[in-house]
Amino acid sequence: MSARTDRIARVITELSTPALSVVAISLLCGIRGAPGWQGLGWGALLALFCGVIPYVALEVGARRGHFTNRHVTTHRQRPLAYAICITSVIVGVLVVSLLGAPPLLLWALATMFAGLIIAGTITLIGPKVSMHAMCLTSLGMFAAFLFSPWWLLALAAALPIVVWSRLQLGHHSKIEVVLGTGIAVLLTTAAWMLAPV
Repeated sequence: MSARTDRIARVITELSTPALSVVAISLLCGIRGAPGWQGLGWGALLALFCGVIPYVALEVGARRGHFTNRHVTTHRQRPLAYAICITSVIVGVLVVSLLGAPPLLLWALATMFAGLIIAGTITLIGPKVSMHAMCLTSLGMFAAFLFSPWWLLALAAALPIVVWSRLQLGHHSKIEVVLGTGIAVLLTTAAWMLAPV
């Protein structure tokens, strides 16, 4: 792999970091779940617990040597990373429930929590599920369900590029990115059947 190709792959990996996809999902659900600034506020609160806090925790953990990097590319380090993310989402569920969040936000939280549990369980017993592929696919699916199916075209264009970057850097195998994509498609489709919209 050339240095230039490596740099391009790393830039793509950073731009598609799971936290950004999760923040976008949260904001979309907030905007769709409540009117105006109220919806944006709910989305920001959801983003805090599902995206920002886990991202910061993983970054701090990487700097302190608990993780190889904030993408947690070492398989044996993933259980701790999942525990951090799951704990943050659980706290988020409690907070927004107590504050009376719109049903769509609770549905989004439940869907993301289920995704973490499924991906975490598979990673514990087998391949390291690609969270880049899973979260980006989830973003495309959420956007398609909540706003317009045309967002699937954007997903179809972006996903191969992100998958290429993960494979190019050697951070995932083909089965791991397929697992991430497949979990997202199946879970969001099943969850949409129960969505309060």
